[in-house]
Amino acid sequence: MSVRTGWYRNAVIYQIYPLSFMDSNNDGIGDIPGIISKLDYIKDLGATAIWFSPLYPSPWEDYGYDVADYRGIHPAFGTMEDFEQLVAECHARGLRVIMDAVFNHTSDKHEWFRAALADKDSKYRDYYIFREGRRDKEGELIPPTNWTSSFTGPAWERVPGTDEYYLHLFAPGQPDLNWENPEVRAEMADILRFWMDKGVDGFRFDVFNLFSKTYPLRDDKRPAAFQKGTNYYVDGPRMHEFLKELNENALSLYDSFTVGESYIPDEEHAHRYIMEESGELDMIFDFEHLTSDNLFGLKMIPKPFRLRQFKRGLLGPQIRYHGTGWNALVLENHDVARSVSRFGINTKKFRYEAATFLAMVTFLGWGTPFIYQGEEIGMTNTRFKNLEQMKDPVSRFVFDTMRKLRIPAKAAFAMLRAGARDNARTPMQWDSTVNAGFNTGAAPWQCVNPDYRKINVKRDLESEKSVYRFYQRLLALRMSDEVLLSGDTVEYYPDDRQIIAYSRTLGGRRYLIVGNFSGVRADFIMPGDFELDELSIKFTNLDRTDTEIEEIMQMKPYEALLLEEKRK
Repeated sequence: MSVRTGWYRNAVIYQIYPLSFMDSNNDGIGDIPGIISKLDYIKDLGATAIWFSPLYPSPWEDYGYDVADYRGIHPAFGTMEDFEQLVAECHARGLRVIMDAVFNHTSDKHEWFRAALADKDSKYRDYYIFREGRRDKEGELIPPTNWTSSFTGPAWERVPGTDEYYLHLFAPGQPDLNWENPEVRAEMADILRFWMDKGVDGFRFDVFNLFSKTYPLRDDKRPAAFQKGTNYYVDGPRMHEFLKELNENALSLYDSFTVGESYIPDEEHAHRYIMEESGELDMIFDFEHLTSDNLFGLKMIPKPFRLRQFKRGLLGPQIRYHGTGWNALVLENHDVARSVSRFGINTKKFRYEAATFLAMVTFLGWGTPFIYQGEEIGMTNTRFKNLEQMKDPVSRFVFDTMRKLRIPAKAAFAMLRAGARDNARTPMQWDSTVNAGFNTGAAPWQCVNPDYRKINVKRDLESEKSVYRFYQRLLALRMSDEVLLSGDTVEYYPDDRQIIAYSRTLGGRRYLIVGNFSGVRADFIMPGDFELDELSIKFTNLDRTDTEIEEIMQMKPYEALLLEEKRK
């Protein structure tokens, strides 16, 4: 049993989407040598760990989240020797290494699935979930249940030449694994040990709370269910057992770390997953605040931004989990649009203000910050010209679905462009040279955001209003102050439609974080439990002095303040 140090509690984690970060050999695809060349940039930002989206061999139907070999490196990214060098270079800089663990499903090109299709008597048949189809009233063969996938309609794909189907909760090329099979669970534990033996420090578990299904499999008879079947495969009956087993057989043997991507979890289950006494995960991503400008978490169906929902999603976990587990603080990742282009923000007018405001109100909270590549320079959504520029298979599926619903093509594309995952996957903008410095001329796999000449690392670092420099100062402040690392959270004015405000308290010391989450001025009334003459401004994204601390403060658009209470 390894001694676990809890290093993640004081970490700042930087996410890299390898396809789009840095292309060292000019083939249009980001790679490991390119990542190595930029490690000092990440270290200088203030990050202490890097999470890499999948580096495994994959046919890229879902760009790496369809794994064809869990113990390999995709040749486009480099070799296993390159990866081992990457780990060594990270550790030499004090950067931990976190990999994606995509364990709910494999690629249909994985050798296990190939063997399962080739021979019904193969042991690998039971690595997946196969079922006989049914006959409808007209005698037509239909899937075993009425479940729908997250990506492409029905969750079942017929095996050619048979009456059988296999389950895929995502794309047809991503067949679900059968976690009821102990051999599958043993394989997963062995895979974790394989990478940790190479020096990997932790894992992000992709859609982990879908591992356990409810048996026997059956139709979802809820008439109003948007996605059929979720009541039978989200937070299933053996989820906690499966996670404890992974810990016992792999994770607890190392000084490891885990964060889970939860799929619309039940609040009670979500808490149990991260409770220290549960021995399951160290934290989960809670994305409620990132659904505050879309319907039901469906990124391409916009709704007016609701600040109350954002605050509930951001601050609720900090209050619920404090003292029993740990929390993740996140604004962006490879699956969501750019934060400065969301939440009703006028990006052209307030990009710097909004980028720094969002960083302050999010990363001064309780939990571990996760920063996505480009977020630290305020990268924006891309004005895609047409569907062909969008590579994400989900974008194609959603567009086709909207057209079937008779939404005009122009309107469908506008909705898609605003919320598509493609926005997060355009090449990192390093400078104003060709292809934003991602490479030296070969067409990148995904189009470059045309605003790269105005928004790029080089220009940002040279600017008086540098988002990167602001992040540096903010993260350094956070890392140096135990109140900001560990203090508890109290929210103020949860129903206010412009103001977000909360305090952090530890050992007799207290901070007040307040911000105007709007593009117009807003009045902030000082909470009654704070005395004006006991407050000073510790940090701000705009100009304000201590003399301007008042009972009622008129706050500028996207102004954020960290107010420190004098020690008593």
